[in-house]
Amino acid sequence: MTSESQPLISIGLPVYDGEKYLRKALAALLAQDYSHFELIISDNNSKDGTEAICREFAAQDLRVRYIRQPQNQGPLWNFEFVLQQGRGEYFMWAAHDDLWEPSYIRKCIEALQSHPEAVLCCTEVNFIDGEGNPSSFYVGFKNLETLGLAPVERIHRLIARMGWYAIYGLMRPEAIRKIKSLGVSAFGIDVVMTLELLLKGHIVKVHEPLFSFRIERGKTADDYKASFKSERGPAPAMELPYTGLALDLLRTVYESGLSSQEKRTAFADFMLVMSSSQVGWRALITQELLGPGIALNDAGFAYVLGQVLARAVPMAELREDPLMQALYRPPQTVPDVLTLAKIILGQNGSAPHLPPREKHRQGSLLFEQGKLEEASRLFADAIREQETSERWTDWATVQIARERRAEAEQGLERALDLDRNNTLAALKLGILMAGDGRFDNAIPYLERALPKLDGPKQAQTAELLSNCRMRLVARSAK
Repeated sequence: MTSESQPLISIGLPVYDGEKYLRKALAALLAQDYSHFELIISDNNSKDGTEAICREFAAQDLRVRYIRQPQNQGPLWNFEFVLQQGRGEYFMWAAHDDLWEPSYIRKCIEALQSHPEAVLCCTEVNFIDGEGNPSSFYVGFKNLETLGLAPVERIHRLIARMGWYAIYGLMRPEAIRKIKSLGVSAFGIDVVMTLELLLKGHIVKVHEPLFSFRIERGKTADDYKASFKSERGPAPAMELPYTGLALDLLRTVYESGLSSQEKRTAFADFMLVMSSSQVGWRALITQELLGPGIALNDAGFAYVLGQVLARAVPMAELREDPLMQALYRPPQTVPDVLTLAKIILGQNGSAPHLPPREKHRQGSLLFEQGKLEEASRLFADAIREQETSERWTDWATVQIARERRAEAEQGLERALDLDRNNTLAALKLGILMAGDGRFDNAIPYLERALPKLDGPKQAQTAELLSNCRMRLVARSAK
């Protein structure tokens, strides 16, 4: 097939002071085994050696189009600029510090051509550090895929995770150019953009790690805020970044074309996920709104989150909605918010006719049979309806078997939140962390579990604990 008969791919690479990694990123893009593409580089008036590197590559390869901006317009303006410059049938953003395997573009095109219902194709992700070595960040992470899911289920897939990297995939430009959040300066706007895309269609995934995302340790929230600065004006205010992200996601759902029932289900699911399983995000919102050291139970956090929901949704339009009404009851009725969310999901979720205990029992049988996907869904249904430490432990065990280690860790932490005496959860969490090389984190959990074990399991745990201590000493001696 000649390049003229292949679809043109537009790659947009916005950059500012990117000389440290830029050369490797450009080399990886130009080494793609799919050659019919244009690479649009928009340089936000860099002060380092970025310009020289870009001009060098542009002189060597006619596919490279280099544009230097007269002033720093800010990163989000630059991301939108390269998108609007693209002329291709498909488009992808490329960050100046990431890497791609040679087959990345070709396999993403094939997936999108096979799935016209998809608006974006991503691949599995490798995480690398500043030196290009494998990073332990998000061990077991699986990128987003939504084929066959209804809109509310797609929303759930997005909010029930920490780590959003699908937006760097190959997409249909007619879909991304129509989203409202394009170019908006706000924390986590890439997550909001992904949500808008999910409301337009599906994400399909190539089940190979063809994309390497660079994680630089040591970056602070202030560093992130500083990256939004431009010569056009001050950076956007980000005093409550994680609360603001939740608000923006809820508002996006409200302003979508979903039916009233779908919106209600999505709001209820958001409240339940954030209150019960999104441990990290929940802690960040609590700290932003109430200050450090504050601990809320699930019902209390649901009430606080409900106030965020109320800011996202015009109350005059939803006065008769029971979930909205519950948000404005006196504090002694705070549990009603979380209970109502569970009831709404029970009315619209899967297999509501089965009691939670039976779902848990059937999930255990399916797990024994090796039917991991079915077991995971049943355990999740049981947890939504009646949360217990045991169910979180069993759900996390299934995630370990599915090689979803990050999700398993969150589930085990939640199990211990509910019952700090859950020996099995502590043991599994310790083993999980030890397997990831996080010996200092693993030791307290193994120490907690050890006295309550007996027989061979106690001996094996004692050996693992001793090994973790030795590894930690050896590491500190280097």
